[in-house]
Amino acid sequence: MSRQRKPAVLKQGKSESKAQLKQRQQIEEMLSGNDDLVYSVPQNLDSKGQMFYKFIVEELRHSNILTNIDIPLIEQTADCLSKMRECDILLDKMGLFYEELDRYGNTKMVENVAMKTKLNLMTKYSQYCNALGMSPSSRAALASKKIEAKEEQQDPLLQILKGANV
Repeated sequence: MSRQRKPAVLKQGKSESKAQLKQRQQIEEMLSGNDDLVYSVPQNLDSKGQMFYKFIVEELRHSNILTNIDIPLIEQTADCLSKMRECDILLDKMGLFYEELDRYGNTKMVENVAMKTKLNLMTKYSQYCNALGMSPSSRAALASKKIEAKEEQQDPLLQILKGANV
């Protein structure tokens, strides 16, 4: 399976020219849509899921990457976190292993099913994080782009050149 394509804003310009990246970024912004609904917590999530949803959108608000299109993905991420928390509670209560009788009446140690469920949820959560730009590498790329944009704004020579182009 091929790797997902990074948004233009996260690219460094190694595989594409800066002009191509700028054009792609403009098109991506045009296609992304509105963000008026993404900050409203959906009611179909349980209380923990709603708390996680609110946490995710508030933490990503300053990055300006969330749009209404991302709502189902954020919902799934929040729901995944909520269910992982439920697995943690079950594991704390029952333990990783418990005793069970086999068909001959002998006791044997069996792994708690909540552990397998949690591992599946953690895999899904990791995929959702990558899709939302919540992985450490995505955050680092976002941070470098923000620093770059800030430096461009403050560079007097670039300001003069931009003024000459207008």
